[in-house]
Amino acid sequence: MSQLAEGSVVTGEVVAIKPFGAFVKLETGETGLVHISQISSKFVEKVEDELTVGDTVKAKVLSIDSSGKISLSIKALTDDRPRGGRRGGRGRGGAQDFEDMMKKWMKSSEERLSALAAKQKKGR
Repeated sequence: MSQLAEGSVVTGEVVAIKPFGAFVKLETGETGLVHISQISSKFVEKVEDELTVGDTVKAKVLSIDSSGKISLSIKALTDDRPRGGRRGGRGRGGAQDFEDMMKKWMKSSEERLSALAAKQKKGR
């Protein structure tokens, strides 16, 4: 078994493409999956639009489960860049900004619902 760890950055070759993601053979000989949602920060309709069998990619190890399945993210290596200030930005950052706003709103909404439910439970 290799010394792969969650959070480490690995390099590998795309060996198979499926509708749900791409399988990447790592330098360690192990194979991991980059789920379609982890390929790019922009919306990916088809994996083939972004990756091809034989491509060499860098990815971050998101997780390794108890059965040894390796979950990878290419997107995680590009998401660290600061937002905004894109030259010629024809709204490309808009979708990501909207997703961020929706996530914050959902979290806030869930917190308020939990607090309300707790308050109602105490009142009984």
